[in-house]
Amino acid sequence: MELIFIAMGIASLAYVAAIFVNYGLTTFMWFWPLFAFMNFLMFALIRYLRVKHRDKKEINLKPYIFYFTTYGICVCTLLSVLAVIFSNSASRVQNNLDYVIVVGTDLVDNKISKSLKRRLDKALEYADENPNTVFVLSGGRSDYDRSTEATVMYQYMIREGIPEKNLLLEFYSDSTQEKIGFSLRTINQDHEQKLMANRVRHSNVTPVKRNHSEDDIINGVDRPLSIGIITSEFNLFRAREIARRYGVPDACPMATKTDELMLAHLAVREAVALFKDRLIGNI
Repeated sequence: MELIFIAMGIASLAYVAAIFVNYGLTTFMWFWPLFAFMNFLMFALIRYLRVKHRDKKEINLKPYIFYFTTYGICVCTLLSVLAVIFSNSASRVQNNLDYVIVVGTDLVDNKISKSLKRRLDKALEYADENPNTVFVLSGGRSDYDRSTEATVMYQYMIREGIPEKNLLLEFYSDSTQEKIGFSLRTINQDHEQKLMANRVRHSNVTPVKRNHSEDDIINGVDRPLSIGIITSEFNLFRAREIARRYGVPDACPMATKTDELMLAHLAVREAVALFKDRLIGNI
């Protein structure tokens, strides 16, 4: 049993070292040294209890039971949340969506990261087959970048030939909750403008006498909007739950892959964020 905890502690330190070597400092890196410390402490406590038991000395088990129980609850909760995240990470095919939210992520030296490029390429792939879909590029500016994520995403999409009229920018957000919430607000504003322009256009047309019957066609602009979300597979479940919280219960999921080395780190970070959002009522 002790060897398992030693191995998990060493693996955690090796993993955070690999992340640092390949990606430098990134958010949430403190988790892996903390997790290593917890495993080393588990090893030390179990070894200590074995020695005390072997020497037949009296032991106050209450603090040990508390720590072992806390460790077990934390690990089981983390694994359960990860299971929920990855069981809801599949994409769905739905053509001719009205709007697709492209969730931004951190830039690297004010340039598109690999993860963000995958999301944008997914949007480009969808745009090739669905030229009327409008893409909402969502992401603000971090403390380390000169440009907003949305602006850099916009420049990339324009260079790849996407018409300006098919792009909306949301550059005020920081967290996933803000990116989804502000993007939906941007969509509603754009949709209202289109409805108003449509009413003005039709009000300037000379009315034609027609027979009113059950076969009269209702203008399709008033139908419910169809909305998709493009983000990494680990982030997809929380993004859709936030959209549901803002009144979009069936946003079309469109997942992109994550670098194998970073997947565990980002998934654990996402699990903690999901747990936090559930606790404070964001989802």
